[in-house]
Amino acid sequence: MIPIIIILCFLVLENLCKCSSILDLETAKSDAVDSLLKRVCSRQMSECPSMATNEEMISESNRRMLAMQKRYISYATLRRDLVPCTYPGASYYNCRVGGEVNHYNRGCEIITRCARQITDIHS
Repeated sequence: MIPIIIILCFLVLENLCKCSSILDLETAKSDAVDSLLKRVCSRQMSECPSMATNEEMISESNRRMLAMQKRYISYATLRRDLVPCTYPGASYYNCRVGGEVNHYNRGCEIITRCARQITDIHS
């Protein structure tokens, strides 16, 4: 009987801790927004931003927090996108100098008038 009571008490405490931590996060978010508003709005109340600009300020603060974290794509990562072979027509994994890149030639057809000076077709 005693172990069951201990387990129940533990479960109740665990749920209370979860609820209080969620509430603390919500109040921390609202406190952060309030402090931003106080920093921005140190003038008269008529000059303070309205609730519509509140969302813009939150997104601006998020942008600033991301900028402070200095998460960026490094030059080494960008260099990985370079083409590894400088020879035209060579594959990425077999970078050797080969023959012509496009050695296919179509035959001459009457409609293209190539290699023959065909000016009039009456057949």
